[in-house]
Amino acid sequence: VEWYGRGPHESYRDRKTGAAVDVYRSRVEELYYPYIRPQENGNRTEVRWIALTNDDGIGLLAVADSLLEVSALHFDDADFDEGDQKTYRHAYDVRLRDHVTLDLDYGQMGLGGDTSWGAVILPQYRIPARAYSYRVRLLPFGPGDASPMVLSKQRF
Repeated sequence: VEWYGRGPHESYRDRKTGAAVDVYRSRVEELYYPYIRPQENGNRTEVRWIALTNDDGIGLLAVADSLLEVSALHFDDADFDEGDQKTYRHAYDVRLRDHVTLDLDYGQMGLGGDTSWGAVILPQYRIPARAYSYRVRLLPFGPGDASPMVLSKQRF
C-alpha cells in the first residue's frame, strides 16, 4: 500500500500532529496494530490518494475530491466490533483474512480519552450528524502505467 497523507503510523482527527504529510509505502500487514482488545485501527488522516498493489504491480488507486481518512487491513470491519454483547476478546482471537478491506472515509471522529478512558471527544474533533457527500475515483493500473502520484492528478 502507498498513500499520500499523514503517516507513517496511524493517525486520527485528534491525534495527528506527530504524523507528517508525505508519501508512504508499507505492506498491508504492517498497518495493523494488535491492541489488547480488538478494535478499529490503522487509520490514516488527510490522505490525498491511496494505492494498493499486488506483487505483480497490478493495483487500484483511490482519489477523492476531498481529503480522506483511510485504512487497509487484512480484516473485515466487523472483526473489530463485538456489538452490544461484549465477550472480551483479545488480539489473538482475530484472524487474518485472505483479502484486504479498504476503508475510504470522509472522516472519523476523534478518539477522545484526553483525561481518562471514556472522556468525551472534544467538540472540534466530532463530526456532526448531517448529510455529507464526496466523490471517489477508483482507477486500476498496471506495471507499465504512471506512478500513483501522477495518476492521482488526472481530473475527475
